[in-house]
Amino acid sequence: MTDQITLVSNDLHATVSPHGARLETLSYQGSASLTLHADPTLHPTWRDVYPGAIVGPVANRVAGGRVPLNDVIHHMPCNENGISALHSGPNGLDQQMWQVVHQTSNEVHLCALLPHETGGLPGTRAINVHYKVEGASLTLSISAVTDAPTPINIAHHPYWRLGDTHDHRLQIPATHYLPVNGDNIPTGQIAPVANTPFDHAHPKQLDPSVDHNFCLKTVASNVPTRLATLHGSDGLALRINSTEPGLQVYAGAHIPTLPGTDIAPFAGIALEPQGWPDAVNHPNFPPILCAPGHPYRQITQYCIGRDT
Repeated sequence: MTDQITLVSNDLHATVSPHGARLETLSYQGSASLTLHADPTLHPTWRDVYPGAIVGPVANRVAGGRVPLNDVIHHMPCNENGISALHSGPNGLDQQMWQVVHQTSNEVHLCALLPHETGGLPGTRAINVHYKVEGASLTLSISAVTDAPTPINIAHHPYWRLGDTHDHRLQIPATHYLPVNGDNIPTGQIAPVANTPFDHAHPKQLDPSVDHNFCLKTVASNVPTRLATLHGSDGLALRINSTEPGLQVYAGAHIPTLPGTDIAPFAGIALEPQGWPDAVNHPNFPPILCAPGHPYRQITQYCIGRDT
């Protein structure tokens, strides 16, 4: 099996790598890739910012790596200034070489197994990811099972670029967001977006300081609903539907500058459907506990087309 898997439909051409089960590129009707991509052999630090990867098993930041569970405090390795566990630390799902279970011309199924106590968390966990392209839509289906109660909050981390990023306008039907402290960890407050830079009820440019969760629901759902629409240059638009209750939006302030490429800070926007970050330490957030007999499931749809 080659390291790059190609998926095609009438409108889309995608490449997927088993390293991190990552979406490397996605092109629409022969366009340049709508996701940022660089050759990791030429730019070994590129994958440090999770481009296109499946991140988890607990995505986003966990304060102090602290995970209270059944009167026991578990500790995830802190990989962000010793202050938080970001995307489950240095050996999360983005670092795994996933097994390719099955593939066809337009879909691929990958699997990763995390033994008990991997990343400081209990449970032997099996994670399955399906990418499928049909027409102008890419559907990402994620599931996980465990043999012991454990937190699961998996996210997909592409950086989107629809033409010139200065032309990006983002619309999010969220009425609330999560304020963060100086370390980008949620304070526990759930604040209204009204009269703040986080109000994206109508399409507008993203504030460059944004690295926040937008609260779309109070529980995960079974049917994907609209989380965001990104409007790009030349009338191109990306609509994101998901079953997840939150959307982490990151303006890309710390994307590295890669010589010889057009990748630099703010070259793309990360839009990550997921559970609310640091939910393990905030009982008022939607729970992310996965248990035997109660698998984790996520369906996220990326639909690409022209504004009308």
